[in-house]
Amino acid sequence: MEQETKLPRPSLEVLKEFKSLLDLCGRELTEEQSFEAMEKLNSLIGHYDLSNYVFEDPATGKKGVKNPVGQILLPAEYEGFTFEGDCYASRMSQVAAMKNGKYGIVAADGTGRVICDFRFDLLKWYPYAGLYIAWWDGDESHFGLVNPKGEVVVPNVMEKYYEPMNGFMQLERDGKFGGIDTSTGYFVMPEYDSVEGDIDENMIFHKDGVEGYVVEETGEFVPKEVFEEDEKYDGVLVYNMFVD
Repeated sequence: MEQETKLPRPSLEVLKEFKSLLDLCGRELTEEQSFEAMEKLNSLIGHYDLSNYVFEDPATGKKGVKNPVGQILLPAEYEGFTFEGDCYASRMSQVAAMKNGKYGIVAADGTGRVICDFRFDLLKWYPYAGLYIAWWDGDESHFGLVNPKGEVVVPNVMEKYYEPMNGFMQLERDGKFGGIDTSTGYFVMPEYDSVEGDIDENMIFHKDGVEGYVVEETGEFVPKEVFEEDEKYDGVLVYNMFVD
């Protein structure tokens, strides 16, 4: 059986070129310029291992994280990590680390600065939402959501989550549904029979046979006909208002 070839680590010059190309792709470019930049980026991705990696201090057995060229992002002071990130799809300014059996969040800049103290049972980075799926207080059957600052944005009473659509991450508990707007941080507890929506529409909530929208700031459930006909709801943000 053919073995998978391990890609080499980049040099510092290659990493600088890679980051420069990433910055370039974030600007307004002509179609030709964009194609050329992406071609170069994809070539580097195909030729080098651009992932961060864990290293260990042999004297203490503690672990840290380095970037692809070996620069220290987190010093070797921790027991482990759930996700280290990379230089492309998952560029992390912070990493969840374990210390004394608990997880906290540490700045990935080499300083070891603690962003959030070590109080969670588990923190798992969910890049599609830009949030951590988190467990705490010894409850293994329910989870909450924590932002990169370590702030709890959804309490640990959830049982299931779904991939975000148009910035709306659906959450489930006891067969009921709610969700969070990942761009604003507003969330609604699971108390609806179902939630549905298309990529270019507001999310429609169903409760006791009535369909409607939920106002983000207040959590008010407004029947669809009322929301569309009453002028007081003009311009009111609901989950998850499509913005063209």
